[in-house]
Parts: sequence; structure tokens; C-alpha cells
Amino acid sequence: MTEASPQARSIIAQRLQVLEIEAAVQRTTLAATIAEWEERRTLTWVVGAAKIAGGLLAGPTARWLLTALLMRVIRGRFV
Repeated sequence: MTEASPQARSIIAQRLQVLEIEAAVQRTTLAATIAEWEERRTLTWVVGAAKIAGGLLAGPTARWLLTALLMRVIRGRFV
């Protein structure tokens, strides 16, 4: 295995630093968005809606309808 040149190491270090900065910005943005959602109580509403949707999809009729719909879409594209 060959060793990386000093120039390659420098480029790798710079790229790593840029990635770390981008990750920090994304974490900060996500935290701000979640805080805003909590402030508006949107997050509570979204979680409640997801629970209701999950409960509806747990029933055999809903699963059958969903499966039938997906099969129709797939068949329409490949026939």
C-alpha cells in the first residue's frame, strides 16, 4: 500500500473539515425545524396522524386494498 502525498493529505483534511461543517449546519437546521414544529404543536399532530394511519393500515381490508392498488399500478406499467 502506498502512502498519500502531503498534498493528498491536505486535500483529504480540507474535505473532512468541509463535511464536518456541513453536518453541523444540517444538525442546527434540523434542531431549529423541530423546535419550530414543537412550538406550533405540528409535531404532535403529525405523530398522531401517523399513529392513526398505522392503525388503519393494520386492518386486513386496508392491506388488501393497498396491495390491489399497487398491483394495478405495477401491471399498468409493465403490460
